[in-house]
Amino acid sequence: MATDPLHGGPTPSPNPGADPVNVLAPKAPGQPSHDDHDTSGPPAPEVIARGYEEDVYDAKTVLSVPALVVFFFVLAFGITTAVFVVLAPPHVDPAAHPQAQARNKAPLNERLARTGRGKEVDQPRLEPLKLRDGESRAITRPELSVKAGNSPELHPEDLVPNKDRYPELFVNGKDRIGLDKTLSLGDEALKKLFKSSAPPLPADASATAVTGANAGRGFGKAEAVSPKLPEAATPKNAAPAPPKDAKGGKS
Repeated sequence: MATDPLHGGPTPSPNPGADPVNVLAPKAPGQPSHDDHDTSGPPAPEVIARGYEEDVYDAKTVLSVPALVVFFFVLAFGITTAVFVVLAPPHVDPAAHPQAQARNKAPLNERLARTGRGKEVDQPRLEPLKLRDGESRAITRPELSVKAGNSPELHPEDLVPNKDRYPELFVNGKDRIGLDKTLSLGDEALKKLFKSSAPPLPADASATAVTGANAGRGFGKAEAVSPKLPEAATPKNAAPAPPKDAKGGKS
């Protein structure tokens, strides 16, 4: 039993069977410290009667954590929605064309399908704009096939011209030279084959001159030379100015 530092006698334990080391007792180095749980001693009688310690937990404490998460999520979503409704309420544009509004109400797949070769908007549609099955605005929905209207996924190696993939590029005939024969020609043969009506430029003209081909920038100290302005013509048979007298007037 520990000694009472104030009265000099043994300090009675407030809880029989608890840790004999008092909380306020001075401790020398190496001595045991007080057990802050204060549960030393024999187990409770109900534990001895049961024969084992019951492993239980408080269901309310465990379920309160996800309940609080859901509560604060709903609270944050509600506050954000209310702020947007107050600051940016939805309104109907009075200047909107009724036919344009009707076209925009069509499903997303139908609006995307308007763009494509031979379609209403005759131009290729961007690859990320995919037609999807089911809810077309959900990116988790599966994409439709190429036959359904989606653009094919092209890779760099798919664009390499060869006879198997693009046989029409290698056909030779009248007024037509295949790609394989064209690539085997030299520079002089290509110049004769592809004649240009423009006069040839010097070898360094495209690198030093300021042209549209180099975005108005030459290489090195290239500069644009302004054309010489025409000189003013002197009028012929111009009468001489009258002489002035000593007083500064005309004689």
